[in-house]
Amino acid sequence: MHSLVLSLSKDEPCGSWFGKLTTSGCIATLTMAAAIAPGCSRPSRLAADLVITGASIWTGNPLQSDARAVAIVGDRIVDVGGAEEIERWRGPNTTVIAADGRRITPGFNDAHVHFVDGGTQLENVDLRDADTQAEFARRIGERAKSRPAEWILGGDWDDERWTPPALPTRELIDERSNGTPVFVSRYDGHMALANSAALGRAGITERTPDPPGGAIVRDAQGFPTGVLKDAAMELMTRVIPKKTPEQRLHSVQRALEYAASLGVTSVQDMNPSYDDIAVYADLANRGQLTARIYAAPLETGWYDQAKLGIHRAFGSPWLRLGAVKGYADGSLGSTTAYFFQPYTDAPTTRGLLSDEMQDVRDMRTRLMAADHAGLQLCLHAIGDAGISQVLDLFGEIVRANGERDRRLRIEHAQHIAPKDFDRFAALKVIASVQPYHAIDDGRWAERRIGAERIKTTYAFRTLLDKGVRLSLGTDWSVAPLNPMLTLYAAATRATLDGRNPNGWVPEQKITIEEAVSAYTAGSAFAEFQESSKGTIARGKLADLVILSEDIFSIPAARIKEVKVLTTIVGGRVVHQRNP
Repeated sequence: MHSLVLSLSKDEPCGSWFGKLTTSGCIATLTMAAAIAPGCSRPSRLAADLVITGASIWTGNPLQSDARAVAIVGDRIVDVGGAEEIERWRGPNTTVIAADGRRITPGFNDAHVHFVDGGTQLENVDLRDADTQAEFARRIGERAKSRPAEWILGGDWDDERWTPPALPTRELIDERSNGTPVFVSRYDGHMALANSAALGRAGITERTPDPPGGAIVRDAQGFPTGVLKDAAMELMTRVIPKKTPEQRLHSVQRALEYAASLGVTSVQDMNPSYDDIAVYADLANRGQLTARIYAAPLETGWYDQAKLGIHRAFGSPWLRLGAVKGYADGSLGSTTAYFFQPYTDAPTTRGLLSDEMQDVRDMRTRLMAADHAGLQLCLHAIGDAGISQVLDLFGEIVRANGERDRRLRIEHAQHIAPKDFDRFAALKVIASVQPYHAIDDGRWAERRIGAERIKTTYAFRTLLDKGVRLSLGTDWSVAPLNPMLTLYAAATRATLDGRNPNGWVPEQKITIEEAVSAYTAGSAFAEFQESSKGTIARGKLADLVILSEDIFSIPAARIKEVKVLTTIVGGRVVHQRNP
């Protein structure tokens, strides 16, 4: 099918219609153009493939903030406006969706996910809501009984749910797992628990030294408890059997199906392997992707892209490369986020710089070269000292390689030193943030870093007020993929334990309009795609969602209950449910 795109704004002259005719996979014929030209009226013979009418559309476009209907040809939006003007796009073969007054927004663009891990976790053992150590052990035991020949992976356990909070140990699960190797991660992904069988396969003993950027937690006698932090986890992951191609494909397909059900139409995948990207490419070639993917492999492999001439946002609307992702430090929950001052509840440590940062000169060299090659830099930094060191590196890169539109990103940007907000803005660094982490960590963060440091924790309001661009995401599977939970978190900051109904550090709340904009247009900007998606406007990709309730008018506390009724990607309905 020919996909004719008409991106004329209402204020443009008739002659500009011809210059803005484009097609997907073909050249528009003169007869198609002629159907448009006379009198510069709406096309008399060209009909939309899909029309949505009777809607309340939040376009995200400041020039046309609200509309009632939208017309789509192929994978693009050709018109947005009132019901009468869009009615002229209806033809005998046009599919019409009556929205019954429901709210439509651009599709959600999750700026930070671990997509294959998320798809895999949908079928792994789930320990996130295991509220006691006994329940934690029981679930692992049940899994070992049902699949004794398989490694037990996944988990996403949360020790802060337990009374009192305490890290699990291998003794807790050894008997239950009955020799089946276990390696289950904390939900932040920066530490994991191994049982004795897994430690044995990895050769980890009391004589194994801590690797740079990691820690093997030990008991009073110096024996490993089973908990491995950050770079120490690699001692285990290298002995875990790799996914088969079939398993990897299945994980991706599960992730795509789940994303569609939640209105996630684009994802920015952090640290995918090249095997993961090969699956994406295969699905893209077959026309089977239902979410658009921007892949950012590890920065240590930057040359793999640079040697092919790949640079930022290279590829198709469905699959693109051109970014690299690195790590400056760990996480708050694992006490490995890197701070200027020690942890309040662990005064012997300030956290850990990542193994990539152990010789910052090597990190600087790699990032400088990757930037020079035109790759986009996305760096994980959570603690205030970790963030500050990344800003130092970014400043050096800009001075060395010159000014240009590079859209440097700090992923998470959770605990910013007051002195660094202005540097964030001056360097035009994008804050790629995950609001759900705030309502999760807010249960216990003050105990960990004290009352003063939490004032600039998850400082979304301060960042916006300083002129820093926000892009929103989830860090799935670290946090739920559901955009409604992210919006709820950004607008309410009501912690999961119910103790802060009016908001944890409430002065850092942002409005629901600001949050949706950051989740759509902001995320599109973060991947150099603001001209193609992020708003509902003529010429943009037809990525839309229809919601069960109007998130802009209901109380913010109810946003988490809103469902996505219809998800449309590239003009194609990829998910639909009954109201």
